[in-house]
Amino acid sequence: MEVFSKFLSNTDSTVRLAIPTNALPHFESLGERDLLVRDWTQQEWNFRFSIRNIGHPRPVFTGDWARFAQAKRLQLNDLFIFTQLEDGQYRIEVYRETDFVLFGQPVVWIHVDRA
Repeated sequence: MEVFSKFLSNTDSTVRLAIPTNALPHFESLGERDLLVRDWTQQEWNFRFSIRNIGHPRPVFTGDWARFAQAKRLQLNDLFIFTQLEDGQYRIEVYRETDFVLFGQPVVWIHVDRA
């Protein structure tokens, strides 16, 4: 089940991921805690879920987020998708828009990974 998806901002792609407020009900019962998530390569990451209290309260992922963003070389406008599987595990995927053409057809999105 998709919990949320978003296009990354500059801050999202480097420091912390701001979670859309419409996804907050999914996390409210969890409280502040570390979430073990797997990316599309099955690598595990510990994202810290918390709510910033400075200025406008906003849910964010920190923890391994900055390391993940650097390792995957995330960029502005990459598409981030956060899902929870039926067994409760969390999965993440990131796609980047491309201008590739394959067999005469545009390949619009590709998985982001190390270059």
